[in-house]
Amino acid sequence: MLGPERQTQLEEISRQDHQAKLAKRDEELAYYPQKMAELDLKPIDRFRLYHPDPSRLMELGVTFAHRDLESVVGAMANGEPWAVVSGLNPSGPLHFGHKQVFDELLWMQRQGADVYIPITNDESYLVGKASSLGEARRTAYESVIPSIIAMGFSPDKTHIFVDSDYPDLYNAAMDIAKHTSLNKIFGVFGFGKDEEGENSGTVFYRGAVQLAQILLPQYEELGGPKPTVIPVGVDQYPYILLARDAARKKGFTPPAATFTKFGAGLDGKGKMSASRPEGAVFLTDDPKTAKKKIMSAYTGGSVLGSFQREHGGVPEICPIYQLRTYHFDNSRLAEQCSSGEILCGECKAQAVDEVLVYLADHQGKLPEAKARTPEFIFDTPIRSPLKVK
Repeated sequence: MLGPERQTQLEEISRQDHQAKLAKRDEELAYYPQKMAELDLKPIDRFRLYHPDPSRLMELGVTFAHRDLESVVGAMANGEPWAVVSGLNPSGPLHFGHKQVFDELLWMQRQGADVYIPITNDESYLVGKASSLGEARRTAYESVIPSIIAMGFSPDKTHIFVDSDYPDLYNAAMDIAKHTSLNKIFGVFGFGKDEEGENSGTVFYRGAVQLAQILLPQYEELGGPKPTVIPVGVDQYPYILLARDAARKKGFTPPAATFTKFGAGLDGKGKMSASRPEGAVFLTDDPKTAKKKIMSAYTGGSVLGSFQREHGGVPEICPIYQLRTYHFDNSRLAEQCSSGEILCGECKAQAVDEVLVYLADHQGKLPEAKARTPEFIFDTPIRSPLKVK
């Protein structure tokens, strides 16, 4: 039992903390509308309302904006070819932040898309996330690709390739490089020569290889120009600008983009990332590790349960709220949290149960998924850039 003085002190701490979290919520809620206005993006609302089966993340407002999605709608409705491209850096096992992206890719595949997934071990090496191409390549085949397959993708419409094992990608990259310039790359990305962390390899990678990944489905060997959509975060919009410009010069269809909010790390320090392992639940985590991470996570709650019962929590900034709503069916959780109906300890315990059930199911599928890897590996030669004109 707390004494009156201590109770008063904790109530004041709770009040100040709650006000700080409300301010953080308001700042975060303003961020995405500001970026939409700044980048001239359209809200996803119209597409979501008229599509008979919008994605779960669209319904939640997590996928919130698009650029030129109209170019894909006709193909989607008429059963015509269209593609989606989403690359992945193999710096470690997949986590729930990655799962969020792949859930959206699965939805797109069910709408008829061919899904292309470049595994960018060359980028991992260039930016220092892996000590060698081989290390990142091993991670791709041992961990990343089996996890992707275990999520339920169709081998007939899923095309996965590890960059260093698919040299034809670099034929396309050389071809695309002719349709951009260093000035444009420097201008779009905001870096110049000798900037810390950048080198000639990363400049070529960003300016050519990543654009080749985005435009790859439109080469004649893969059916020629077609609607293509790239699911990205707003921080990756520069790639879309460069790719659309290069596509026009190549006679390809400028790729569309959908924009999705980041899933927060459990530590409350930004998006979920493998670089902060305690803030990420990896799809390979054992039950004890996953439970520990969740139970020690930052939340939108209060120091005092009694204060939170009266004033509610702040779900919009809570990683546990995001984990439970982005990945599991918890449609009432925002109301329960903001009204004080549920406290953080109970919510975390429920999150543990949901996550552990998913991890057990996912990990149980990994051995079979790994054995099926050859079914998903993409190796179609891209020779058209080598034609003599």
